[in-house]
Amino acid sequence: MVTLIIAEKPNVARKIAYALAEGKPVRKKIGKVSYYEFTRDGKRVIVAPAVGHLFSLAPKTKTYGYPVFDIEWVPVYVAEKGKNYAKDYIKALATLAKKADEFIVACDYDTEGEVIGYTALKYACGVDPSKAKRMKFSALTKKDLLKAWYNLEPTINFGMADAGIARHVLDWYWGVNLSRALTSAIKRASGKWMVLSTGRVQGPTLKFLVEREKEIQNFQPKPYWVIKMLLEKNGEKYTASYEKDKIWDEEEAKRIVQEAKKGPAFVEKVEVKQQKRNPPVPFDLGTLQREAYSAFGYSPKKTLELAQRLYERGLSSYPRTSSQKLPKNLNFRSIIQNLAKLPEYKPFAHELLGKERLKPVEGKKEDPAHPAIYPTGELPKPEELTKDERNLYDLIVRRFLALFMEPAVRESMRVVINSNNHRFILSGARTVKEGWLKVYGKYVKFDEVILPPFREGESVKVLQIKREKKKTKPPARYSPASVIKKMEDLGIGTKATRAQILETLYQRGYIEGKKKIKVTPLGMKVVEALEKNVPDIVSVELTKAFEEKMEEIMAGKAKKDEVIEGSKEQLIKILKVFKEKELDIGKMLLETTGTGVTASKESVKVEKSGDSSKATENKRAQAKERLILGKCPKCGGDLVLKYNRKTGKRFVGCSNWPKCDVTYPILQRGEVIPTGKTCCNGAPVVKIREKGREYEICLDMKCKDWKR
Repeated sequence: MVTLIIAEKPNVARKIAYALAEGKPVRKKIGKVSYYEFTRDGKRVIVAPAVGHLFSLAPKTKTYGYPVFDIEWVPVYVAEKGKNYAKDYIKALATLAKKADEFIVACDYDTEGEVIGYTALKYACGVDPSKAKRMKFSALTKKDLLKAWYNLEPTINFGMADAGIARHVLDWYWGVNLSRALTSAIKRASGKWMVLSTGRVQGPTLKFLVEREKEIQNFQPKPYWVIKMLLEKNGEKYTASYEKDKIWDEEEAKRIVQEAKKGPAFVEKVEVKQQKRNPPVPFDLGTLQREAYSAFGYSPKKTLELAQRLYERGLSSYPRTSSQKLPKNLNFRSIIQNLAKLPEYKPFAHELLGKERLKPVEGKKEDPAHPAIYPTGELPKPEELTKDERNLYDLIVRRFLALFMEPAVRESMRVVINSNNHRFILSGARTVKEGWLKVYGKYVKFDEVILPPFREGESVKVLQIKREKKKTKPPARYSPASVIKKMEDLGIGTKATRAQILETLYQRGYIEGKKKIKVTPLGMKVVEALEKNVPDIVSVELTKAFEEKMEEIMAGKAKKDEVIEGSKEQLIKILKVFKEKELDIGKMLLETTGTGVTASKESVKVEKSGDSSKATENKRAQAKERLILGKCPKCGGDLVLKYNRKTGKRFVGCSNWPKCDVTYPILQRGEVIPTGKTCCNGAPVVKIREKGREYEICLDMKCKDWKR
């Protein structure tokens, strides 16, 4: 009897093999792919990896235009450019499947993992997925993997698999068809072949970013006045604020200052309160992404990548979870005993180990697939982790330890000062009992404003009372972390895909700014054109409804095929309206300031869940589309990003060549983004984005500011 276990990735396959083998597993290879053989309980076991998604969706026949719904699962290297490495993994699984009598899926236990396992079984192994068993685990420790081995699920989770397949089909239908429609609109309006894209989740996400951008653009600042009292006590100076935080009338502000100055000033009331602050709840993915952004400035995508690496090393549990509850049977004491071996956690761990009972604080959110994120108790080897990985590991460990600690106690002091019947408030706060702040305080900001004692009725020495003019501020721009939170609140996207949707908006040139997100003119125009003509494409409500249908499929309350068919019917109606208004939409898109429409160098890309987040259509994947960077200062034509046919190197040239011979060299690395600005002699200024940084340069290298 030979059992074949299919893991999601090579390093996970190795973890499983070393955890389950009774001795040391034997590493073998088929081509470039390593797999492992060993015995367990008298069985011969093979563990072989996939490498994320091995199969993807593509049209059954080459087709252009829209709509297109006739699609099938094909090897990912057929559907997407640059995925040839997957061919070796498909071949290895097909070869090993011939030796196997029993199949076990051990991919990540979520919708994407189930789709990876399902398609690998069906299309690579040629096995009915219903015949396979399932290993279910949330951490890659030996203990967790052995437990999963001895508690195999009789089948894969078909609710998850069907929900995942439905999501892939819907994302393909909407992403490809809507992107083709946008591209067709541009072609019809301008005669030029340029690529734009949108998708089922991408459109509504961009819409709420555009709404915030419009609020900021339309904001009219309104003046107001604040009144402050500067006072002295025991030789120290303190500032109290008037009881109304904003005075909208300047004359009223003047009157209050004049009257308050007459005094006398005395302490009318002193309020001292103590309040318990309970530890924060365990991390779900969204909370971890927000906290890592706050602490380290990591983007949501980077945080997920780091958390995934920690999981694959066995150091922390599975990150793609929406739960804020820990497993009931988790051995907290054992984990804390191991963490005590690391000097930075030793004092906190020993304090907890002295307790008779370890009961963590928990949140309200639950996830049927995985618990909250926690450290497994396995310790990193010296120099094993990068600086970023160490940072995230420290955040996860300290959050976990904090769950078991006593509440912190904060004391607030509020002093009401009366001056000629005008009241001013002096506020202070301090920590009187650290509790969980001892371990997690480095990631929590509490103001420590310590005031001297005040008695009710005592006189106050006033140094100055003055008014200050201020203006109301526009709404704050979204940060990457707050975008993820907004998507969560709206119920669009999933915990696994939200970060990638945000990255896609950056890649499309729809948004910019790594800390404060600004929508580009192109992003504004895309939403404006769609909202005016086909508003359902950017409808949050419609997208949320489909997300709820996916949850119903997972719970067995809806059928995959019915949900797909319903989505298809809805999309057909939308595309019919789009086609009727295609020319109008194209004309609106061409109005984007100065530079025309940004076109992707690659073909239409589709939003998809999981690791394979962007599937590329066959035909257009090989086409290098034109990117218009500005106007030619010599003839007024378009300055276009071009590629030398012989060398493949890029340069900028005029669209009216050979009549106009204007060309500019350009850096060979990084993404080129139009800015709409011009510099010396009318040459356009472009933005170069590469390796997490971006900068602007003039296309004319003779420009005096070019090197700077």
